[in-house]
Amino acid sequence: MEFVVVTGLSGAGKSLAIKSLEDMGFFCIDNLPPSLIPKMAELCRLPASKVRRVAVGCDVRGGEFFDNLFEELQKLKELHVDYQII
Repeated sequence: MEFVVVTGLSGAGKSLAIKSLEDMGFFCIDNLPPSLIPKMAELCRLPASKVRRVAVGCDVRGGEFFDNLFEELQKLKELHVDYQII
């Protein structure tokens, strides 16, 4: 599974990046709370899931949401999900 996290400040092009990834065949979710990132990865790894390329957008202005982002990315590592941050 390919898993991409798109983050940045307002006006940095997150939405454009998400749209471009969607055009490339990624299943995309913008403004996903970081606490849902590991669950999203788990659902996409189910045998019945056809989703193999995922991109999620997270706004760094999200206050406590952003504080939790690194915690949630650590959970992805524990699940053995490789990810990229854009």
